[in-house]
Amino acid sequence: MSFKAIKRVRVHEEIVRQIKELIINGDLKPGQPLPPEMELAKQFGVSLVPTRQALTVLETLGLITRKRGRGIYLISEDVDF
Repeated sequence: MSFKAIKRVRVHEEIVRQIKELIINGDLKPGQPLPPEMELAKQFGVSLVPTRQALTVLETLGLITRKRGRGIYLISEDVDF
């Protein structure tokens, strides 16, 4: 008998995955604003910490930009899974 290892997914990784999926499906387009951090956290049912971690990952990947006081915007649709 053999078992497969269970892969643990961090909460912020799941948020990144879902946002990437929306980009790939065309539901999010360059220039389109994302909801504010608080609203994203509420929609995902998580705290601000993993939400901010996910946004930092997306920003590092060059997919979004955060403009202080103006919002979060998608800047690229070049997504690799």
